[in-house]
Order: sequence, then C-alpha cells, then structure tokens
Amino acid sequence: MRRLPLIVLVVGMLALAVPASAQEPEFEEHPHMLVLGLELDEAGNPVAFRKCVDLAANQALPLGAHHQNVHFGTAGEMLFTKAGNLVVPGAPFPAPFEEPLPWSNCEELIAFFFPEGG
Repeated sequence: MRRLPLIVLVVGMLALAVPASAQEPEFEEHPHMLVLGLELDEAGNPVAFRKCVDLAANQALPLGAHHQNVHFGTAGEMLFTKAGNLVVPGAPFPAPFEEPLPWSNCEELIAFFFPEGG
C-alpha cells in the first residue's frame, strides 16, 4: 500500500520533464492503462479499484499532447478528481528515470499495487 507515492513521483517527474511549450515530448512510445474507480485511504494509498483496462490493446500510443493533458493536465486531473480514474504509463518508460517502470500492462500494474489480488 506504500506504492502510491511511486505513481505520484512518476507523474510528478513527467510533469517536470515535459516543457509546457514542447510539441513532441522526448518519450519513447509506451503502453497506457486506465484504472477505473481507484479508491485511496486517508494516507493516499490505493485500497481498491473497479477495473483496469489496457488502452489501445496494450499497444504504444502515438506521442503528442496526451502527455500534457491526460497524465498531468486538466483532463488527467478531472479524470481522477471527478471519477476516480487514472491513466498510468507503462514500461518501457525512458529518461528521466534510471530504471524502467515495473509494469507494462494491467495485470502487472495490479499485481504491483495489490499483491493480494486486488
């Protein structure tokens, strides 16, 4: 349950790594997962979720504005605050991180955050 800070760190680092004026972020194409109905406890740790969906059949999405909007822009904020949904990037995920993310699909993401099976 202590892993939510990792997601917050990942999203925060992405926000710092992508200049606001950049047209094309310097990220490799990577898969995305949509976590629906994410519930957090008082400490901000994930405690439950309704469903996880591998977006685009777990294929990499073309780079572009989705990083500035869905991950850490207004759209991403509204997805989470209004509906409890979160778009999470998957591996391979390049710099500024030294190590790749430990998940690349819903099964791995859920196993990482909910090792007891969700």
